Amino acid sequence: MVKFGIYLPQANVDYNTVKRVALECERQGFDSAWITDHLLPWYLPPSSPLQDSYLECWTTLSALASVTTKLRLGTLVLCNLFRYPSVLAKMTATLDVISNGRLEFGIGAGWFEPEFIAYGIPFPKASIRIAQLQEALTMMKKMWTEERATFQGQYYRIQEAFCNPKPVQKPHPPIWVGVMFGKKRMFETIAKYADGWVVSSLYLPKPEEYKRQIEELQTYCLQAGRSVEDIKKALGVGCVVAKNQRGLKEKTRRFSPVKVSVEKYVVTQPRLEGTPEQCVERLKDYVDVGVTHIILSFPDVTTLEPLRLFGEDVIPAFKQN
Repeated sequence: MVKFGIYLPQANVDYNTVKRVALECERQGFDSAWITDHLLPWYLPPSSPLQDSYLECWTTLSALASVTTKLRLGTLVLCNLFRYPSVLAKMTATLDVISNGRLEFGIGAGWFEPEFIAYGIPFPKASIRIAQLQEALTMMKKMWTEERATFQGQYYRIQEAFCNPKPVQKPHPPIWVGVMFGKKRMFETIAKYADGWVVSSLYLPKPEEYKRQIEELQTYCLQAGRSVEDIKKALGVGCVVAKNQRGLKEKTRRFSPVKVSVEKYVVTQPRLEGTPEQCVERLKDYVDVGVTHIILSFPDVTTLEPLRLFGEDVIPAFKQN
């Protein structure tokens, strides 16, 4: 059965607004809520004279763990280079305990170079970032499952490191790996280490293209001795939804698609636009090719209207299957 989540708002909002959105998600039957891990607004060019405020991922998620009860809480996705992996393993175990086993642990190699430059964090080439991510996942898994974890890699090391209390979820919280660059190496990483695979909302493939990517991932899974069926498949989707065509026309005019600077390119965020009935039909095409989790980003999420439209008219259409 397909599961639904949302990206929580982080830009130019206070925590009470984020909390209000998360609690409405819980009331409307969403399965999960996710926070991105950026230090700067990733949708603004580095040359922008003004920078929006942007709430930090882990701090916000920790606060939400104490006010929600059923909603699973995810990171979409943590940047491996922002926190030393052994410390992050400890943070993860603690948050899983606080949330009573509701953490979804999403992590990636990092891609938005301007925030590395601004915060003084080294930004090696993609192949090194991916190698660091693989070492980090190996080390964190050891800390979550072993009493005294020792690891010696090229980039990280620990010596008889304790991580108590252990995570509530066994053997550890679900690991999601997000893909932006270095697809071949990232598919290797997913096949070896991940419980789930996330396609960023900056890139919305057509259903047939998504199916081809699953087939490609299956090749790497077989090499790792796994089946692609063992891996959850999440699709990030920007979405504008309205009760009727008139409302939809007004919303699409008011909310322009987001443009993002990615390395040398400017990417316009693709998105789903429609009434609840149209959204059901479009999303079924992705579910039919293998998507198991749909994570939505609404430009007007703080009004709570899109959450109610999905909760009343979209999610039930999939829960009945």
